[in-house]
Amino acid sequence: MRKRKGFTLLELITVCVLFTIVFVLYLYSFRNVKPIPSGVRCATNLKGLGTAMMVYASENNDFFPVLPGTGMWSDKLGFEYDMPEPDFGPEGAQGNVPRTITASWYLLVRNEDVSPKSFVCPQSSETKFNGENSKGLDIVQLWDFGPQPFRYVSYAMHNPYGGFPADATLSAAFAVAADMNPWFENGKIVPPGKDNLPPQIIKLSDPSTWKLGNTKSHDYEGQSVLYIDGHSAYSTQPNIGIKNDNIYTYWSKEYQPSDEDIQCGTNPTGREPQNDAKSKDDSFLGI
Repeated sequence: MRKRKGFTLLELITVCVLFTIVFVLYLYSFRNVKPIPSGVRCATNLKGLGTAMMVYASENNDFFPVLPGTGMWSDKLGFEYDMPEPDFGPEGAQGNVPRTITASWYLLVRNEDVSPKSFVCPQSSETKFNGENSKGLDIVQLWDFGPQPFRYVSYAMHNPYGGFPADATLSAAFAVAADMNPWFENGKIVPPGKDNLPPQIIKLSDPSTWKLGNTKSHDYEGQSVLYIDGHSAYSTQPNIGIKNDNIYTYWSKEYQPSDEDIQCGTNPTGREPQNDAKSKDDSFLGI
């Protein structure tokens, strides 16, 4: 008796139907799977940076990263970021030149093997750090993220060059870093928005303004925040931490401040000394 070769038409149709059913079920299983929110990924980035900061502090008398020297807070370094041997001594050429908060962040790359990509928010238009490293140096030989360092850093950090730099002895509730301060854009300080548009000073009596104080990195819905003890958490409003401090503004009053002075604060208008934290408990995050 001759053996039949191949499939009958009915068998082929059955196989195709079964394949279609399996494929539809496969697609349906992914229907409700959502991509990881960028806020969660930023929290992961900040958690890693917090761990590196704690290690750095343990090696530097409890002080968090701060670039040597006594120069003022700026948006660009007062020397070349790829300069091999800056002299930060009191009489040194780089001892009293402008310094950036990003340069203090960069000490984690130099000293703690943190990848530069850890400083970039997933929603940022910048996807990687190229360093514009024309001299071909190893990244641990650089002093900042390039001539425009704010392009490669998505996270604000407590001003290390002010009168009250953060250290590991502060309360665990102190916010040391977070998603970008809404008062800063491309390294520049921006004025208050018009027609109730961000950034704005929040009002304790008006909860509708609280959202306006959030970072624009995540559509003003909230921000991931890194605390001094190394943990990170997502907050839907910026007045958090010690005394519900607004982390994106500094206190309105230095002496005997009210809750509103602390929780609403004053927006930065420049990088002069008066635009800085007013107390060791005042967390003011900048770039």
